[in-house]
Amino acid sequence: MRPIREYDTVRIVKLLKEPCEFTGTSSVARAPRVGDVAIVCHEYFPSDPTAVLAVELVDNEGYTIWFADLEREELELVP
Repeated sequence: MRPIREYDTVRIVKLLKEPCEFTGTSSVARAPRVGDVAIVCHEYFPSDPTAVLAVELVDNEGYTIWFADLEREELELVP
């Protein structure tokens, strides 16, 4: 399987730290959960396969439910 990259759709398969630090739109914000499907917004260090990724989940109206830095091992690529 290819490595996860910026703009990929990913699913959270486990959380290594709970509670997970996150930000979001105040009216809809909640913590990331196992099973959430979100988008990788940024690779901080693309050449480092162990570097954390900035991941965001938005609702149907474009509000950010959560934005968090997650470890690659917490995620799986969604085909």
